[in-house]
Amino acid sequence: MRRAGDFTPQENMVYTYWIIIVQLLQIGIAWEAIMQFSENEIMLILGVQQSFDQMKAEANARSSARNRMM
Repeated sequence: MRRAGDFTPQENMVYTYWIIIVQLLQIGIAWEAIMQFSENEIMLILGVQQSFDQMKAEANARSSARNRMM
């Protein structure tokens, strides 16, 4: 297995592209819709999703902390 520094810039770009596509598919966006999005729209969607994930993680952490105090 190669280390991260062993990838060419082209390989890194392809890897990043597919990571983004998979993330969009995982949150339920249809392939056809993804193919129509601009780069800015994709970044907005991923940013909003990350915000929701962070809020959820913070809520879970607060809930866990409360449960440990009981």
